[in-house]
Amino acid sequence: MPFLDLDQIIQLAGDQVSADSELDLGNLSAAEALPLLAEALEARRPAGGSMIVRFRPATPGGGETLFLPVGRYLLEEKRAGRLSRVAHLLELGAGFYVEF
Repeated sequence: MPFLDLDQIIQLAGDQVSADSELDLGNLSAAEALPLLAEALEARRPAGGSMIVRFRPATPGGGETLFLPVGRYLLEEKRAGRLSRVAHLLELGAGFYVEF
């Protein structure tokens, strides 16, 4: 079985650490965040590339985060063929890595 070097792995799996752009949704509610996300994706789509979408991480007693609403929205975009890759950013805190 052949071995892959790091550059080949990153090419196949995606960098997921750096991206062409970043959107920080901070402490916004889902009602505020989803329109901003839709606008940002629409603006980036013609250029292609990648984007990191960040939001507040879950904390004990912190209430709901944007993980589910943002994740569902991105999954719908992927299913519609408008995104090629969506991955959760486990090592970088709360967020998603998106490729167009």
